[in-house]
Amino acid sequence: MTDPTSSPSQLWRYVQDDDPSAFTLIVETPNGPYVRRIPPALPLPSGVDHGSGAEAAAHTAAATWGMPDFVFQQADHATKGSGRRELGDRLLLAGRRGAVVQVKARTIKPKPDSQEAAWIQKVAAKAMSQAKGTVRQLRMLPADMVNGRGRTLQVDGNAYEWVAVFLLDHPQAPEGTQVTWEPIGMPAIALTRRDWDFLFD
Repeated sequence: MTDPTSSPSQLWRYVQDDDPSAFTLIVETPNGPYVRRIPPALPLPSGVDHGSGAEAAAHTAAATWGMPDFVFQQADHATKGSGRRELGDRLLLAGRRGAVVQVKARTIKPKPDSQEAAWIQKVAAKAMSQAKGTVRQLRMLPADMVNGRGRTLQVDGNAYEWVAVFLLDHPQAPEGTQVTWEPIGMPAIALTRRDWDFLFD
């Protein structure tokens, strides 16, 4: 194992040298250490391209572990001029809170770390712009969305407090990568697909 790193909250993460995909999370608590293995992200579905597969896997992770009623995808694309706008890759809706999830997948062999970090920064900014556009569109024109049980809900963007989620599917994001974006008028967060799976698990 490599040496652990810690933060003031006494959170430790071990990376196994013989398996870079394996993490063990150790949190120091008043009752002793809490140990949790963080597995790799769920495998992508077969028979679909990488980008669509990453979106489907993100949906599956959120819906499988008890939340199919709250995970929505678009019933039909909203019309914008002569084109069609996709209203987020997925929405999470619960009470008066909503999350717009934008999934970005690295579909080619990763390049050197500096180039990968630049690519991640670029797609993060794009994801946040798309999330902002989705909320703006839903506030102007409600849209039908379908949840994990096949039920349709008309979503009026004005009825929710929104957060944007940039979800990265990447085989090996460079260590220490941090992304930034211009303010988009709502809270926002960046996660790897592995983080996402662990969150719902």
